[in-house]
Amino acid sequence: MTGNAAWSRCRPGSPGVAAVMARRQRYPVPRSSGISLPALLISMALGLLFAALLVWTFAEARRQFLLADELARVRENGRFAMALLRRELALAGFHGGLPLHTAAAPPVAVDGCGVSARWPLGDVDALDLQVGYAGGAPQTVTGVVLDCLPAAMLQRGSDLLAIRRTAAEATLANGEWAAAASGVDRGHWYLQIRGQTAAVQWWQAGRVAAAEAVPGSGVDYWRLLARVFYVRRYSVTPADHIPTLCAAALAPAGMFSQCLVEGIERIHIELGVDGDGNGVPEHYVLQPDAAQLRRAVTARVALLVRSLVPVPGYAGARRYRLGQREFVADDDGYIRRVFSTTVGLRNLRPAVAWGET
Repeated sequence: MTGNAAWSRCRPGSPGVAAVMARRQRYPVPRSSGISLPALLISMALGLLFAALLVWTFAEARRQFLLADELARVRENGRFAMALLRRELALAGFHGGLPLHTAAAPPVAVDGCGVSARWPLGDVDALDLQVGYAGGAPQTVTGVVLDCLPAAMLQRGSDLLAIRRTAAEATLANGEWAAAASGVDRGHWYLQIRGQTAAVQWWQAGRVAAAEAVPGSGVDYWRLLARVFYVRRYSVTPADHIPTLCAAALAPAGMFSQCLVEGIERIHIELGVDGDGNGVPEHYVLQPDAAQLRRAVTARVALLVRSLVPVPGYAGARRYRLGQREFVADDDGYIRRVFSTTVGLRNLRPAVAWGET
């Protein structure tokens, strides 16, 4: 095709140009008009709403996980602490199977709580307590000053519980070592029982005579366990503010404190008192005196257990019943639960308080 012919076809007014324009009018080319401002704002709002929903879902899932985790920990700690105190109370006053009033007289001096009252190695008041510690030097119902406890760190309003007993199994029974024992723990105290006459004495472990560690020797050694249970205001450091169940136990060099269960906020104990010597409690007393303490046949134990950390947004009950006492908690986001049980004090022999043998 020559140049003149091509020019003639593209020239305005020529039939070729008219045909192209006609086709464009018949099939218009789409044009991009963009997005309007209202549509853009709506899209942004929906995106922000969706992002907020994702954040809320994540936060709520995390809160529910924390709630379930802390609740499970509260239950576990409460059950463990209750099982521990229940066993200690049930064995309070157990002296190698001997009646309480036949136990040996204590040595002249022994380091421990209530040294002046000779409580750790005494022959009476195997169970003692202070109801609702309110500050100052802790002192039990029978007048024993528990000078081994960190008074400045004790949880106010919680009870203090002092229990003396021997182990449930003899370390040496009739000259034979227990299955889990190969000897005595040096420096610790034992109740020594000799022969059919049941001659007893306290003995600070050193070396067991060879003649005693022979089957059929008639000699028993029972490990002494003298402990004071209390609630400390913190677990590891004062700054953590985690109330913790602790125990001060008699050791070779005096009393040694060890913390056992975190999250125990209150201990409350009520004693069932036998008023007529028939072994059945007639009533429960909130603040017993020394005479009622020695006639106790049962104990009601209530524990207020708290989570270790607060749960964001948690709003639980604020009033809790611990036996006859009510506790009002702060609105602080901590989970709290009450655990309670009743324990028979079968080894205290309240008949002794009535003058019976």
